[in-house]
Parts: sequence; C-alpha cells; structure tokens
Amino acid sequence: MGLGDFFKKKFGKQICTLCGSECGVMHRSKIKGGEYVCNICERQCSKFVRLSELTKPEVSGHIEYMKRQEKLYNECFVNAKRDTYPSAFHNQAISFADEIGMFEIMDRNTSQNKVNHELFRYDQVLGYERYVEKEKPTEPGKPEIFKEAGVKIRLVGMQDHIENDMEKANMGLRSHPYVKREIKVVFHTKEGETDYTDNAVAHFDHIFGVHDNESGLFSLGMNKKEKRDLMAGVAAVKTAMAAVKVAKEGEESLTEEKKAEIQKNMEAMEDAKTGGLAEYTRRADAAEEKAWN
Repeated sequence: MGLGDFFKKKFGKQICTLCGSECGVMHRSKIKGGEYVCNICERQCSKFVRLSELTKPEVSGHIEYMKRQEKLYNECFVNAKRDTYPSAFHNQAISFADEIGMFEIMDRNTSQNKVNHELFRYDQVLGYERYVEKEKPTEPGKPEIFKEAGVKIRLVGMQDHIENDMEKANMGLRSHPYVKREIKVVFHTKEGETDYTDNAVAHFDHIFGVHDNESGLFSLGMNKKEKRDLMAGVAAVKTAMAAVKVAKEGEESLTEEKKAEIQKNMEAMEDAKTGGLAEYTRRADAAEEKAWN
C-alpha cells in the first residue's frame, strides 16, 4: 500500500457498513473487522459499549436491542414511580423504578446525542460501591485535589468471575447481553456540593436486602429476612404436600386456584433464595412482556 492509499484509507471518506452512507473521519467509528459505522448509526447504540469490540452482526443486533429498550422505556418506565438521585443533577444520576425492577443512568452530556434510552434490570447488577477520585497535588506537600465522586456499578457479564450459569441462577442474576465493563456514575465534580451518593447506594442496599437481617432498635418481631425465610419454609411444605396429592390423584386434581397457590409458594421460595431479588425479576419480566409482546 502506497502512502497515498494509506492516507486515503485513514482519513478519506468511508462507507457506513450498516446504512451505506458516506462518513468522514470525524463522523464515524471503526468496528471489529475493520469496517466503519457512521455517527447516525452510532447514536442508536449504548454509550456503555465499545463498538470497536463488536462485529457488524453484533452491532446490528445491539441496535435492535436498543430499539426494544426505547419501547420498554416509553411503555413502562416513564409511567412508573421513580426515585432519582440526585433529583436535580449537573452530571449524572440514577433513576430507580422499583415497580418494574429497572433503573436508568441519566447523563446531561450525552442524553441529547443518543436516540434510544437504556434501562438496566436490577437482577443484572453484580456489585456497586461508592467511589471518590482525587488528583495528585501540583506542588509537594500540598493535599490531593478532589476530582469527582459517585457510584461504580458492575453488571453480570463475561468478566463477572461467577463460575457458571447455575451459580448465577441461584443468586437470581442475569447476564447483560452487551455491557461488559464497570460503569462509573459521576454524581458531582466539585467538593462541597451536596452529595447524594449514599442515597443511591442505600437504594441498591434496599433492592438487594443488605440490611434485611437487621432488626430495629425497638422491634420485638422478626426482621425481613426471618419473615421471608419463614414464608419460604411454609411454602416448601405446602408445595411438597401438593406434589404428593398430584402423584396420588393425577394432575387433573389440581384446580386453577390450587395452581395459583403453588405458583405463589414457589415465588416465596425464590424470594428467600435470592434475598428478595426474585420479586424485582418478576416485575421486570412483566414489564418486558407488556412492552415487547
């Protein structure tokens, strides 16, 4: 390849492999395999994926996924009660919708550049934590300079270090199909600003039942975990009795009412096994079914 051909390939106009339009060097992204995607097509993608790691079929599949996300957002998320931290934000925020088991990461800087909204299911979250970043001082002996603070979120995916799919299922977790890296949600970039990071972390704690095994100072009854475990124990006994009845009398002995009771008992056992996460999984499943079917 001559020098002219090199510069033409590097800086000349290319054809978008998805829509066929021409795109200059400042208006395209290179994907896996050496092909290019124009900015218009890129706007349909998640800001949390790296297109350079995706092949053409994977990018096409991802765009279809994001279109489904937009439909889910409009059909279910916008009408759900939400808790957003911080409610008035300059950088980013997390908006939780417990009634559908999903959250959105809101961003002032990129929201206008993207076509589709993106939601994350609660059961796709592997971990979360508060973080604070500081820069080294410009002069020796000076204190570090505050840079930013917020929440780091790790999703279930290729790099989650969970041994197998069975372990994920036992934890009530589901893999995210595209986002594989840690997500940083920047809550504030100026020291002294009101910090809502702990509020967001506390909401995650509530979702995953982190404090369900604790009792209130003046509480004399069972805590949430104990109540959940008790209900699961009762449900297990009832389910076993129903199984014995079916074995003796056949499936025709099960009325619709009895089937609904068995389903409820199975859900109680799932709730106990997953620390309450299974309830949010059912809500997310119902939302997706409503929006996509």
